[in-house]
Amino acid sequence: MNRTFSSWWLAVLCALAGTQAISAQTAGMYPSGANSTPRPHDKPDTTSGTTPTLPIISIGSSLTFSGTDAPDTYTAATTFSSTPVMADGGAVKIWQQQVATGTTGEWDIFYLETTDGGPLANNLSADWAITIAFTLNWPVYNDGVVTQWLVNGTPVSPLTNGIGSICCATPSNPILPGYAYYNSGNGALPAGLQSNWQEIYSDPYNYVTAGGIDPSTANGFTFALHFSLQLPAPIVGGVVSASAFGEFPTFAPGSWIEIYGTNLAAFTQNWTTSNFNGVEGPTTLGGTTVTIGGQSAFIDYISQGQVNVQVPGTVSTGAQPLVVTTEDGASAPFMVTVDATMPGLLAPSNFKVGGTQYVVAQFADGSYVLPPGAVSGLTSQRAQPGDEIVIYGIGFGPVIPDIPPGQLVEQSNSLVEPFTISFGGIPAATVPYDGLAPNFMGLYQFNVIVPAVPAGDTVPLSFTLGGASGTQTLSIAIGN
Repeated sequence: MNRTFSSWWLAVLCALAGTQAISAQTAGMYPSGANSTPRPHDKPDTTSGTTPTLPIISIGSSLTFSGTDAPDTYTAATTFSSTPVMADGGAVKIWQQQVATGTTGEWDIFYLETTDGGPLANNLSADWAITIAFTLNWPVYNDGVVTQWLVNGTPVSPLTNGIGSICCATPSNPILPGYAYYNSGNGALPAGLQSNWQEIYSDPYNYVTAGGIDPSTANGFTFALHFSLQLPAPIVGGVVSASAFGEFPTFAPGSWIEIYGTNLAAFTQNWTTSNFNGVEGPTTLGGTTVTIGGQSAFIDYISQGQVNVQVPGTVSTGAQPLVVTTEDGASAPFMVTVDATMPGLLAPSNFKVGGTQYVVAQFADGSYVLPPGAVSGLTSQRAQPGDEIVIYGIGFGPVIPDIPPGQLVEQSNSLVEPFTISFGGIPAATVPYDGLAPNFMGLYQFNVIVPAVPAGDTVPLSFTLGGASGTQTLSIAIGN
C-alpha cells in the first residue's frame, strides 16, 4: 500500500499557498487542496524572560588554542573566524568555522594543521593533547563531538591493525565529510568561559603508520563540537481539537489536537517516513513528547509555539493531565477534558464565504462542492442530487475492524456508532463508506450520495453520531 506521512491538515488538502497535494483513496475519491499549515491562535501569552538565540559562541569572540606535544607545546590566541592563525613559530595553522543547525543549535568546528617541516615530520610518536578555551553566550547542551584525522588533507579511513586510540571511524557523520569519529558529547554546560576543553590522543600517527598509511610531513586534526541551547521548560497555554475540524475545547481518543504555548520544541519539524515503525506513528519527535492521562500521544508536528498530536486510544474519559516534555524539562500538567467521541467535519476558515461556513466536500475528480468561484484558486461547482461526494472528519470514535489510534489505516472499515448526514434536513439514504480513511492516521472519510433536496448555495448540512447531533453550523451548495 502506498503510504503518505503527513499532517492531518495536509493529508486531506493542499494549502492554497502551494503546499503539496496528497492523495488518500477510498471509492475513487482523491482529496487535493484547501487549507493550511498550522496557524497561531489567540492563546494566552506565556512568554517570559529572554529566549536564548544563536550564535552560541559569538563570531569574533576570543578563542585560545594550546597544545602539549600536540604536535608541540604552544599557545595561540585567536578570534572565532575562518581566517587561519599561525602558531608555534609557523609550525601549526589553526582556523575555525561555525554552522547553525536550525534556530537552537550550532556546530563549532576547529581545524589544526601541521605545516610542512613541522614537528610530526620526524616525530611520529608525538602525542596530541589539545586544549581550547572559548566563551558560551548561553547555557547549552554539548550533544555531539566529531573528530577527524587527516593525512595531507585526506581523512584517515578505518585501520586494519594497530587501531589503538583512534578506532572506529565511519564515513557517515553529522558535519565533516569523509571518515570521522562521532561521540555524543558531555551534557549540560553553563554560560561563560570554558577554559579547559581537552582532546587527548596518544601517539595517533603511530597507529596511522601501523595501518599502512604514510603520514609524510603535513598532517591535520579537526574536531567539531555541537551545542544546543538550554531552553526554559515548556509551558502549555491552551489545547483544542484540530482547528480545521471544529476547534473544540474537548476531544476524543484518536482525535487530532493542537497544543499551544512556549518552548514546546527546540525547532520546527514534521514527521517523515523515517519516524514510523512500520504502521506505528511516532511518540517522540525532535526530542518532544506528549502524554495525556499518562499515555503517550502520537506526534506529527512540533514547533516552539505549537505541537500537533493524536490522542492515544487508551486515555480515560473525563479530566486528564496533558504534559509536554523536552530535553529542557516537563511542562506543568495542563488539564483537558476527554469525551468518548467529539466529532467534527473538515471546515477550515478559508471555506467561510460571506459569513457562510462551508464543509469541505469533493467530487471524484478533485473539484470542490461550492458555488463556482467561491474560493479563489479552487475549481468548484454545486453538487447535484445523486452525486457521490467525499467529506472528512475527526473524533468519530472506534471502527470495525478495530484500528487503534497511532496506526496507519491499511484496510477498509466502518464506524461502530450509527452515522447519519442530512442536507437541508433530508437524510442521505446512501453512505457508501463511513470509517477511517485508508493510508492515513486518525482521519475519517465519508462517501455520501446527495439526496434529492431543493437547490441553494447555503443548504444546511448536519450529521448525527450515535443519535447525538454534531455541533458545527455548516452549509453546502446544491444545484438543480
